[in-house]
Amino acid sequence: MKSSKKIVRECWISLSFVLMSVSASSSYAQTSSTSDWDQWNNISEPVFPDVMWENYATPEDAGWSSRRLAEARETSWSAGSAAVVVIYDGAILTQWGEVERRFYCHSIRKSLLSALYGPAVATGDIDLNQTIGSIGIEENAGLTSLEQSATVSNLMAARSGIYLPAILNTGAVNAIQPSRGSHEPGNYWYYNNWDFNALGTIYMRKTGDDLFEAFRSQFAIPLQMQDFELRHTHYRRQPEISQHPAYIFRMSARDMARFGLLFLNEGWWKDAQIIPTDWVRESTKMRSVSATGGYGYMWWTEIGQLDELGTYTAYGYGGHAIFVVPGARLIMVHRADTYSGKHVSYDAMRTVLRQILNARTGPPRPSPILETTQAANSVQSDALLTQAQMAPLIGQYIRDDLIVTVRQIDDQLEVESPRHGRFYLRPQSQTDFRMEDSEWRLSFIVDDAAVPIRMRIWLASDDDPYDFVRLP
Repeated sequence: MKSSKKIVRECWISLSFVLMSVSASSSYAQTSSTSDWDQWNNISEPVFPDVMWENYATPEDAGWSSRRLAEARETSWSAGSAAVVVIYDGAILTQWGEVERRFYCHSIRKSLLSALYGPAVATGDIDLNQTIGSIGIEENAGLTSLEQSATVSNLMAARSGIYLPAILNTGAVNAIQPSRGSHEPGNYWYYNNWDFNALGTIYMRKTGDDLFEAFRSQFAIPLQMQDFELRHTHYRRQPEISQHPAYIFRMSARDMARFGLLFLNEGWWKDAQIIPTDWVRESTKMRSVSATGGYGYMWWTEIGQLDELGTYTAYGYGGHAIFVVPGARLIMVHRADTYSGKHVSYDAMRTVLRQILNARTGPPRPSPILETTQAANSVQSDALLTQAQMAPLIGQYIRDDLIVTVRQIDDQLEVESPRHGRFYLRPQSQTDFRMEDSEWRLSFIVDDAAVPIRMRIWLASDDDPYDFVRLP
């Protein structure tokens, strides 16, 4: 039991994300004033989770209303949330849904990369004022001298002025992209996947580190993330579109909450300054204002009423977000089941956050009771396959120009797609499987001799399946 308190101080982007709206109907006036928060926030030593999170025995121990938090939960369920984790003072205030399930991060990936830039800038490996031309960044269509004059800082702030095809851009996004050469670097803000993908290339070129390996060593290990593994990351490469791959993460809500807590504590974790404090402040500082919100270095800043508490956010398409609320010393992580095509609007997520903030009733009790959160039960396979049953399924399967690989990892099968990444297969029968995290269905079609000839994948329950032919 602990009673010490702490001091605070994509994958697929779509037009709906670029044009996400800040609701004018939701009123922050219903929540407590910032003067109340100042009085309620204790100043003492930071609290951090160990391998397992701790949670308040009751919300009232932390100064919150159970009833009002329950109302926020009902609003969340009605909106279609898949998981929500709320952290106050380094411990779980409340949570619901599949908090251990790894969903695609979508555009939250950009804030994860922004965090990696902090240490690299501090060591001098990356100079924000260096031009991409001097780094040697190029593109299929070639870059003009004006485009090559864009700095790393311009890309971080989505102000490169480079409007070229980018991996993960949709047709809707391409339709509204400014024309090439229409804006000089630094002069115009445009939420631009080309900038974000090229920044991944720049990071690896300048540091010599693999982006995912760096995230694991610098953040996942010291923060003791419970669910993160390198196999839950992948580069989406489509050289016919761009030289710069997209970097895709799958992460759980409870691991994202650790990342949010790191930022809430301005880069400090237990006994180490993992990200320079100056970088946390610089990267989350508003540098541009648009109809959708403020923007820093790959972080969104709130320009409405939530700004009173200094809120900044990592957003991902379809209902994924890490809200960091320094003035309330609170983090809210929200996830949606975009695997199944379910989306939660940004307005709905903000509504839930406002309700949670409105559930605060006063200061925490002098010695709030914290309890260790029990580990979530891992999803177990409904069937087990023998080595002899798995062996015939191993191989490569092709659809158009997309090759999907099935391999054996220890005592289970794994499928890998260049578009979607790697998933363990949970057998439901000898030929039918569920793919971990996504719950997508996969079936092998066999001939009369029980030899697999095709593979069929359903990416959503109501989708037509995608058929792959087995390669010899």
